[in-house]
Amino acid sequence: MNVDWIRRFDHMQQHSGQHLITAITDDMYGYKTTSWNLAIGQEHKCHIELNTKTLTHQQIQAIEDRCNECIRQHLSMTPRWLEPDSEELEDVRSRGLPDDFVGRVRVVDIEGIESNMCCGTHVKNLSDIQCVKLLHTELKKGMTLLYFITGDRVLQYLQRCT
Repeated sequence: MNVDWIRRFDHMQQHSGQHLITAITDDMYGYKTTSWNLAIGQEHKCHIELNTKTLTHQQIQAIEDRCNECIRQHLSMTPRWLEPDSEELEDVRSRGLPDDFVGRVRVVDIEGIESNMCCGTHVKNLSDIQCVKLLHTELKKGMTLLYFITGDRVLQYLQRCT
């Protein structure tokens, strides 16, 4: 089996960026992420869906600034496993486990920022994300879609702007 490392690393950057944006948005404004989209289409713009009808330009800029500050701090992103009855799960961001769930729970920690249940692929250090760019929002079904790109997608985006 061959792994397309460029594609995989891109997905790791976007997914890790999503975790960071979700955590910062919740911490700063209390808005919860209800879903997200990796965006592998032509535009390559990911989005998170937030449980708010409005997000101001000032809020968007503050979230982006804080995310990029965290990236510059070289914070680690570390996976770990917990038992389903572990008290530590009470402090983990989650939408809950299915009633029939069996086995250990994978948690990803962003050093000093958050812990989140997730079985996806992530960077080892936020500096691997390189940067976060929040692009725009869209109101859809009473929720705000916050569009973003991270890492190499930001460089590709800038190349198209020139």
